[in-house]
Amino acid sequence: MRMKPETLSVGLCQLRQTYDYEKNLERSLLMAEEAASRGAEVVVFTEMFFSPYEPRAISEAAFLTPVALEEMARTATEGNLFIVAGSVPFQEQQGRYLNRSCVFAPGNGEIYHHDKLHLFDSTPPGGPSMRESGFVRPGNRLGSFSLPWGAASVIVCYDMRFPQVTQILADRGVTILFVPAAFSHATGRAHWEMLVRLRAVELQGFVVGVQPACNPDLRYVPWGHSMAATPWGEVVVDLGQEEGIEVVSLDLSDISRLRSQFPLLAHRRTDLYGVNWMEKA
Repeated sequence: MRMKPETLSVGLCQLRQTYDYEKNLERSLLMAEEAASRGAEVVVFTEMFFSPYEPRAISEAAFLTPVALEEMARTATEGNLFIVAGSVPFQEQQGRYLNRSCVFAPGNGEIYHHDKLHLFDSTPPGGPSMRESGFVRPGNRLGSFSLPWGAASVIVCYDMRFPQVTQILADRGVTILFVPAAFSHATGRAHWEMLVRLRAVELQGFVVGVQPACNPDLRYVPWGHSMAATPWGEVVVDLGQEEGIEVVSLDLSDISRLRSQFPLLAHRRTDLYGVNWMEKA
């Protein structure tokens, strides 16, 4: 029986987005190559990685989606790494986009995708207001995929505010959770680190959340602070607000060790509450 590797090197790519969408894509591909050269085995990007998270910008940039996904697949193969390609505006039919996160494997192209489930229709304290449902339609499936290091999954941004999602993924054996996101300055300052750490504690696995770098010239100003948290909720890397790449080594033996010492999942009272799992159609 082939043993799973005990460590995983993850590259967090925090791009400073602008309204030059082609340049954003070009920079993202270069960041993936740079992360691979530093030893990254999985590279993760932000929500709507080649466009600021603004309705007009997303609509203007959507024409790049096919080439962006094609280039990410190529980069995964040439760099011999897995890529969680943030998310892109994906349109299967006329009308609203899906906010889709695609995962690429070396030599195999796309192996998984997740469409954002929960749409951000809110006016948070400190702003800005957003009505995501005006240009995005929600996904309706939750699942997981296999990596050489174990079962993994992806959720997108606002999805992480719903603890039921993490509980379902934990029940299905997920130990590594990737979260492409675009929290604003206001919501990021208040909740981003808290949520990354809390979801890691609930999962008793690793959570890797990647955001755009702060750019005050945008109408929707991102918070930055891409980070990874351990099963105990400790932050092992935080990129701050500037553009950058960090490659962090995750000790996967922490998962089984903690689950043995602190069997949170085994102590759940499933006789009192239920969990539904939607298999992929």
